[in-house]
Amino acid sequence: MHWHAYTYTGGQWPKDSEARNLQAAVPPNTISHWFRKPQQLRAGTFTDPDETFAWLEKEVHATPPTNPEGKLEYLRDCINRGTDAYAGYYSRGQLVVRCALVCPRDGERCPDPPR
Repeated sequence: MHWHAYTYTGGQWPKDSEARNLQAAVPPNTISHWFRKPQQLRAGTFTDPDETFAWLEKEVHATPPTNPEGKLEYLRDCINRGTDAYAGYYSRGQLVVRCALVCPRDGERCPDPPR
């Protein structure tokens, strides 16, 4: 198991038609469709849970939500359980999405196998 990290920062949630467009560099409507989105949204691939969380922690502190410690506690719990860790919130007038998604997953090809 490993995680693929994705980032998005924009003005607002994308329209449904844009989110469904797999070529658009915006968050998708379906979590697993992040794997099909443009490579520019992918921030990395992690095999170690602590490294995965460290990346999420750095990202959340860089653009903090209202309750960063609560968000980080939730993300740590997700990583510890071996599940997707997804955070979407507004910070400084921007929509911020940071996620680390578990791979492999049914129906999706690994976008960046670990080396």
